[in-house]
Amino acid sequence: MGIVRDAHTMTPQGHSPTGSRAAVSAGHVEATRAAAVLLRAGGSAVDAAIGADAVMGVVEPTGAGVAGDLMAVLATREGVSVLNGSGRSGRGTDAESVPDNGHGFVPSAGGWAVTVPGAVTAWEDLHWPVCWRCQFGDPLPGAVTAWEDLHGRFGRLPWPSLFEPAIEAATEGAEVGATGSRLWEGSRGRLDAAGEALYFPNGAAPVAGDVWRNPPLAEVLTQVAADGPDALYRGPLARAVCEAATAAGGRMHIDDLAEHRSEWVDPLRAGLGEHELITAPPPCQGAVTALAAEWVHDRGLLGATRDDAGAEAAASMVEALDRAFALALDCLADPAVAEVPGYNEMRARMAGAPRRGPMPLGPGTVFTVVFTAEQAVVLTSSVCDRFGSGVTVPEGGFVLQSRGRGFSTDLSHPNAVAPNKRPYHTIVPTLVLENGQPMLGMGVVGGIMQPQGQLQILHRVLGGADLTAAVEAGRFRLIGEGQVTTEASLEPEWRAAIGRAGYDLVDTADVIGGFGGAQAVLSAGDTLTAASDPRRDGASALIGMTD
Repeated sequence: MGIVRDAHTMTPQGHSPTGSRAAVSAGHVEATRAAAVLLRAGGSAVDAAIGADAVMGVVEPTGAGVAGDLMAVLATREGVSVLNGSGRSGRGTDAESVPDNGHGFVPSAGGWAVTVPGAVTAWEDLHWPVCWRCQFGDPLPGAVTAWEDLHGRFGRLPWPSLFEPAIEAATEGAEVGATGSRLWEGSRGRLDAAGEALYFPNGAAPVAGDVWRNPPLAEVLTQVAADGPDALYRGPLARAVCEAATAAGGRMHIDDLAEHRSEWVDPLRAGLGEHELITAPPPCQGAVTALAAEWVHDRGLLGATRDDAGAEAAASMVEALDRAFALALDCLADPAVAEVPGYNEMRARMAGAPRRGPMPLGPGTVFTVVFTAEQAVVLTSSVCDRFGSGVTVPEGGFVLQSRGRGFSTDLSHPNAVAPNKRPYHTIVPTLVLENGQPMLGMGVVGGIMQPQGQLQILHRVLGGADLTAAVEAGRFRLIGEGQVTTEASLEPEWRAAIGRAGYDLVDTADVIGGFGGAQAVLSAGDTLTAASDPRRDGASALIGMTD
């Protein structure tokens, strides 16, 4: 392919892009490489995003994997759509017996936190509507037949080809990045015995530059390439997933896997003048990003970065996020099971929402952003906590996610733990339109840092910063109970304004999730720009494509 890479960027070597152009930003250099290979092979943005996501599950198992969840925001010439590829709790979940983590939520480690993995079915739903369903009929109940009419061609390449880069990485090995190594080592003691043996061979985590191989995962990916989601949701591997979850105290039945389906849902939209923010609706916390962005915009401060207005905007962003998180914790839940207020009602409640409250928790996410002339895709997948629940399926080379830790143990709460229910979800894929056209696709890892980082990047971009500067700029982080921590590189006037707004400025260098890590693509006219956050191991690329 002739691609040269450094720590944070990949650029075509000796090649002047012609014809259609594409941009990619992903959480690891090998994931970006995979996306570039698939795009140059004639693949769509969705093909590239799926291929990159599969690689992320190999090279950053602390954050992603085949037993995680996935959400995606997509835009084509026909419109925008959101795929909810998150899983539900097992049908055998006994809410009365679920333990509490001491903060009103389900514990993050062990079988109670395990929900049905959603990523693999979501991959298929992203890829197959043209390549399979429209030609041969829908092989799964609940087909999205109208989706094909909305979005035209999504998947172009043959399904098996999307997994070739990930299979190669798992078989031949890929280098572990500096951040990946740190997260890996920081997860010591979280895994069960099988996980410790798999991920800490000889008792040690891989260090930056070490080559990591995972032959059992390579075999699973080979089965997924050949058989689609059935490889994970039916048969021996499905039984192994259920047995592992049950042995760790969970309540998952093999039918929970066999009956899992992703859902195409209406996007959550926030009006920002000539811009519109598109993100995932409840139970996803995309509402936090949207509510906070509208709050700051309505006060004329979104994008105001000069002189005193920039400092005032910083204080407004913190206040908006504080109120939006309070609303989210109060009412976000699975709308298929609980009564969840509409977005306009939530907007109306912002002014009365409390401040200085607690925050939801949960790091462990990866993002891939791909823009082409035909599609814009922001895809995020996650096993929730680092190495998910810590429950391992050794014959598959993967861990089970801990998304169930998003449930409340207050059985009167809309987000109360219950059977066959989706929990509060922290992953937030976000797309910003300008005059109806995709302008900015972005994701920021780090649980509650996701909406916070996205809002700060959007603010800087709308204020005229180039994308790289917006991604690399210093950040604040609201950590709850009226406390805010900041990076040293944050503007001093921002920090001072946040303090004047009544927040306690604290130093928490080791805060879980840190200040996030962003992947982003910006479209301005005919120019695409991709950026990857130096806080993480990601990479970005511009790819020349000829039709």
